[in-house]
Amino acid sequence: MSDMRSTGPSRRAVLAGAAALPLIAATTASPATAASSAAKGWSWKLVKDGTDIWQRNSYHGVEQFDFRLGGGGCIPQMRHCPTGYRPLLSPTYEGEETDRVMQAVLWGLNVEAATTVLDRRWNVNQAGTRPGAYQRTVRVERTTSTTTDVWTIADRQWYAELIADFAGSDAVPQLTRYTRLSGGALEIRRVIRLPKVVNAGATVGGVEFYLENWLPFLRSTDAFTALALRLDANGDPSEWYRAGQNIPYYPWTPAAGTSGYAMVFKEGAHRTTPNVAVVFSKHPGTKYATSAVFENVRNSMDWDTGIGVLPGAHITGGEAGSILDYTIRIVPNGGTGAGLVTDLDAQVAAIRPPALYGPAHALSGELGAIAGRLRGYLTSAAGTRTNHLAPLLV
Repeated sequence: MSDMRSTGPSRRAVLAGAAALPLIAATTASPATAASSAAKGWSWKLVKDGTDIWQRNSYHGVEQFDFRLGGGGCIPQMRHCPTGYRPLLSPTYEGEETDRVMQAVLWGLNVEAATTVLDRRWNVNQAGTRPGAYQRTVRVERTTSTTTDVWTIADRQWYAELIADFAGSDAVPQLTRYTRLSGGALEIRRVIRLPKVVNAGATVGGVEFYLENWLPFLRSTDAFTALALRLDANGDPSEWYRAGQNIPYYPWTPAAGTSGYAMVFKEGAHRTTPNVAVVFSKHPGTKYATSAVFENVRNSMDWDTGIGVLPGAHITGGEAGSILDYTIRIVPNGGTGAGLVTDLDAQVAAIRPPALYGPAHALSGELGAIAGRLRGYLTSAAGTRTNHLAPLLV
């Protein structure tokens, strides 16, 4: 968790349930037709630029959106190429690139340290720490022409002051698999081994884990000013909220009752300006060989420079050694329309449902191999603390 500041929180403020605020009625926008991810003509490139790796899509040969791979396998930059590679993520607060980046954030919500900091709970971020130190990236693999795997080990608490309190806790090894889909969408699959959590020398049982897909989009009049949680058949927002007024703050909405997507857009211009949808499964989540309570949820929040779209998994009574498998898709497009709605609904139906496998569950096939590799990283000193991953690409 990050600080409460006069200009708004850098990431999450207090994670607590809150009732959804009144939604804003739908408005009619320009009927102009724009390209959407439902249209044919999209292509992808994996680009090495010096020490950086970019995933860049094009529409009919014209570059559209790109994503840089950064510390711990996160995405510290997403840009709109036709407008001068304009940033689409919330800007850094103090120069660090470990906070306002697309990443996985793992919490132990019911585990608090004795040391006093702004948030004392167990909290490991995929990218790194609050001061800006990175987690370890072990390897970046081009497994196919459309897939890139990033293997990482997160072994540092968000607040460095809590390292001694939580000494003895497991590191958090993770596979982040990026798949560049034919319609211009970027799929992000996260496979994570849940850790043993130690507090003041004692192993904590029944940890309340929360795995959040932290997606901090830019809030500005040049980018996004609103959040749509549902579109009508024509592609107009039918349930939407205005930044700075009524975007729901951590409502913990069960995914099964949602549209399966959330979209940031510019109010009054959603048909003619870029917007970004986040697709997640509506499946409540499947669990195997575990007594933990497993919930697939959708959260959101906003701050002075950002709109957070936050799908994730809430696990009560989580067991160390369990494997969590969670997939989202980032669907950028040049404007909404009926085709985009059809595309989003199809992607919601196709996306991999979240799953939790207890430590005693016998995994086989590819997932078994992934889990074995993650276990092997528990005692490994491998990895480089860097925000520039091209030298690690094989």
